[in-house]
Amino acid sequence: MNTTTTQQPVCSHRHAPWLDNFFRKLVQSPAKVVGPYLKPGDTALDLGCGPGFFTIPMAELVGRSGTVIGIDLQKEMLEKLAKKADAANSPTAGMVVAHRCSQHSLELDPALQADFILACYMVHETVDQEAFFREVRNHLKASGRILVIEPPFHVTKKTFAKTIKAAEHAGLIFSGRPKRKGGFSALFAKAP
Repeated sequence: MNTTTTQQPVCSHRHAPWLDNFFRKLVQSPAKVVGPYLKPGDTALDLGCGPGFFTIPMAELVGRSGTVIGIDLQKEMLEKLAKKADAANSPTAGMVVAHRCSQHSLELDPALQADFILACYMVHETVDQEAFFREVRNHLKASGRILVIEPPFHVTKKTFAKTIKAAEHAGLIFSGRPKRKGGFSALFAKAP
C-alpha cells in the first residue's frame, strides 16, 4: 500500500510574516496547542519550525533545563528563528538550537531522543511520509508524543487519513485527534 501523498511545495521563507503574527496566535495559541505536552526539562523538536511561531513558546515551557531544537529546510527561516530567540530582551536567549535538515532527512544525531515532537503544517511537504515518520519515530522517547497538525487549505480529510496511515505503518500509535482550530490534528505515541 502506498501511503505517500503528493508532495506540496515547501512554504517559502518569504511567507514568514504570515506564519508568525498576532492574528495566527488568536486562532492557534501556541500555549494551548503545545502546553499540554511539555514540562520543564523536556527535550522537544519543532519540525518545519519556520520563524519560530511554536519554537519560542516551547522553549519557554521547557525552561533552561530543557532543550528545544527548531528544524527547518530553509536557512532563511532558521536565521529568523535565531534572531527572534536570541533577541536581547528575550527570555529564551540561548535556549533554542536552530538545525537545518535536508529534504530527505532530519540529519539529527541518531542518539537524540525527544519527549515531544511537533510537526505543524509540514508533513504534506515531505517527499515520503512513511519514511519521514520512521525517522521521527527513531527520535522519540518511549513515553514521548508526536503532534501532527496539517492545514485545511493544503490537506483534505481524505489525504489526512492517509497521513495517519503512513504514521501507523511507520510504527506510531494513533492516540486521538486533539481539537484544534486551524487544521487537522493527530497525536501519536511510539509503538513498543
